[in-house]
Amino acid sequence: MPEDDMTHADPASGRGQVILFALLTAACVAGDAMLYVTLPVHWREAGLDSLWEVGLVLSLNRLARLPLNPVIGWVYSRVDTKICATVAAALSVLICAGYACAGSLAAWAALRVLWGLCWSLLKLGGLFTVMDAAGKNDRGYFIGLYTGTYRLGNLAGMLGGGLLADAAGLRWAFWAGAATAALALPMALFLLRGVRPSADAAPNAPRFSMLSLLRSKELFWVLFTCLAVTLIIEGFFMSTLSALMAHHWGDAVTVLGVSVGCATAAGFVQSLRWGWDPLLSPLVGRLSDGRFGRVAMFAGGCWIASALLVLIMLPLSLAPWLALLIAVEVCCTAMTTLSDALATDVASRTRPVFVITAYTLALDLGAALGPLGGFFIISQWGMETAYALAALLLALFALRWSVRPPLKKTK
Repeated sequence: MPEDDMTHADPASGRGQVILFALLTAACVAGDAMLYVTLPVHWREAGLDSLWEVGLVLSLNRLARLPLNPVIGWVYSRVDTKICATVAAALSVLICAGYACAGSLAAWAALRVLWGLCWSLLKLGGLFTVMDAAGKNDRGYFIGLYTGTYRLGNLAGMLGGGLLADAAGLRWAFWAGAATAALALPMALFLLRGVRPSADAAPNAPRFSMLSLLRSKELFWVLFTCLAVTLIIEGFFMSTLSALMAHHWGDAVTVLGVSVGCATAAGFVQSLRWGWDPLLSPLVGRLSDGRFGRVAMFAGGCWIASALLVLIMLPLSLAPWLALLIAVEVCCTAMTTLSDALATDVASRTRPVFVITAYTLALDLGAALGPLGGFFIISQWGMETAYALAALLLALFALRWSVRPPLKKTK
């Protein structure tokens, strides 16, 4: 695959279609990303009555995706990605406009459930587009390219949304999000090529029945491991980051003589990830296509993440502690890319729609359970215990994938 700049990719090529779908997704997710930095501060302006309602609003989309993902998988077995992407783009515009007008918990809840539907359409469509464009020797690179590119939307939403909400008000920030989402519509209508994923087994692959797939140790371990990794990294770590900072440093950290609140500092650290993802994700994917393979890199990532979660609980000075925190964020990028690549490896050899639907269901379940389980353990036994258990769980999966990997070495 050529290494030219993303903006020069031919939209008609497979690589161009992956970038196009990722840019379309980025435009759609910017408004959603705004919520995570604006609602905790401007919740009264949004018509909410308490912070617990903010937590409910921010989690409803993930909970809604649990029953919705099988439905979206069924839709994709009958409708191509162009149609689904167009529907998702139109919905994202309406949802952001709804955010700008919402004034009650009921309205916010309905919009967040609708966003769960929209994101399922985008996520499954993106993975199917990657599978259509990539071969076994460059699937990791394409996954990284797709993931890194669409996360530009998270970066733009978090940074731009916060600035607009503080400067002009919450409503204007969401109208800007709706305008950004509108950019996805011409991409979907005029540039995107439809991909019709097959519900049947992949060509030249063994004929797997649904029952045999459900009994497959390979599929079970991929789904179970990715669920656990998402629970720990995307669910538990991301949701407890500001609480972890407060546990170590109190209400604020002092950097170069400037006192910064823990919530602000945590938001900045998380935004770093969205900034480097467009470069790091394709690199991780490309390396996993090479001689090391995804299985060995995934096992190594679990070992490293486990060690880092232990180290950040040590009583260190601020500079090395922040360096460890950034290293955990780098691991988050790598593990997300490798998880997607492993899932598409399995899907390409079996029944793509079934496997990708099951995979996204596992991710959403992990993302939903992570904050819930993490804060429960913290409230009962403390921050150190919660992070020690998370590190132990990652180490156990690292041992399994190192000693008896459930997948053959992939390239």
